Amino acid sequence: MSSKRRSGTVGGVLFAFDNAPSAAVHLEILLRGFQTGSLALLADALEFATVVAYAIGVVVLGRRGRRWPWSRTLAFAGGLIVVFVAVGSGLAAYDTTNLTMHVLQHVMLMMGAPPLIALGRPVTLTLQATNRRAQVQVLRIARSRVLEVLTSPPVAWALYYGTMYVFFLTGVYAYSDAHPLFHDLTHLEFLVAGLIYWVPVIGLDPLRRRISYGPRLLMLGLGMPFEAFLGISMMSMRRPIDPINTLASTHSAGEVLWIVSGIFTMMAMMVIVRLWFKQLDRATVQEDRRVASRAAADQARARALLGSDLPEGWTLPWWRVAELEHDVATAKAAGHDRFAGPSPARDSPPSSEDDPDR
Repeated sequence: MSSKRRSGTVGGVLFAFDNAPSAAVHLEILLRGFQTGSLALLADALEFATVVAYAIGVVVLGRRGRRWPWSRTLAFAGGLIVVFVAVGSGLAAYDTTNLTMHVLQHVMLMMGAPPLIALGRPVTLTLQATNRRAQVQVLRIARSRVLEVLTSPPVAWALYYGTMYVFFLTGVYAYSDAHPLFHDLTHLEFLVAGLIYWVPVIGLDPLRRRISYGPRLLMLGLGMPFEAFLGISMMSMRRPIDPINTLASTHSAGEVLWIVSGIFTMMAMMVIVRLWFKQLDRATVQEDRRVASRAAADQARARALLGSDLPEGWTLPWWRVAELEHDVATAKAAGHDRFAGPSPARDSPPSSEDDPDR
């Protein structure tokens, strides 16, 4: 993340400036390395400010007597931590010298951080913690025509997987190795493409168009063969992907891309299935309440029509209540002052056990 290319030790803490000394991975650099380039520090500051803003929103909701689930906070913070590990930690020191480490960085930015950020529901938190004016502005952006097009399944899918193929199977990766600023911009493009894909797939924040769970699983399922093919294509290359990396590292990077991307996609599919079942459970509870409310209303109408003729504990099906109302209306139209009620032979009120429709 910087034009400097050196590493050193300051106060017992290892700092990796841009590139590691060699392609060989050292645990000390991975665990203690820290990117100190200007763009890396700017990214760190933005990540920290985002976490603080999110925490403030949670505190504001708490003061209003509304509890924000801790799982959402952990997911959002975890997503930003993944971003930091990808571009600000010692792992980022290897992103131009070790292709396998760069693939892990790529997976973190496109498949690791975005779904975690989406699970944190930052737009929903903003809407609940801000004033009316800010809510209108946030909704205007979230439901804008531009975002609707970008997050539509065909566009989001093509942008997401197209980014992978263009970067690894064309000369873009080699070009990024020779141009540090362009290399840094590709990190931002990875993250943005990942967010455009995963936010509608997770589907928790309010967008203009919400995708149902079936198409979400279809998007993930259709992507798995493309991830596998991309990994296999890198494993089958007869020349290194660029002059810096060896052919062996190119092949191992393809293996890592295939395996790790498949694992992330399967985990995401499990999350989507869980969310789908939770939605079905909520829909079942709502339907049960609706049926119970309608049944209670039907019995109240039946008692109003029959009075003491309806024994305590007996119920009438909705269609029988409609018949009684029709009979009352007919009697009134014929000039009768009072509806005599049903005859015992025809209209003896059945119990709910005798009625197959209740």
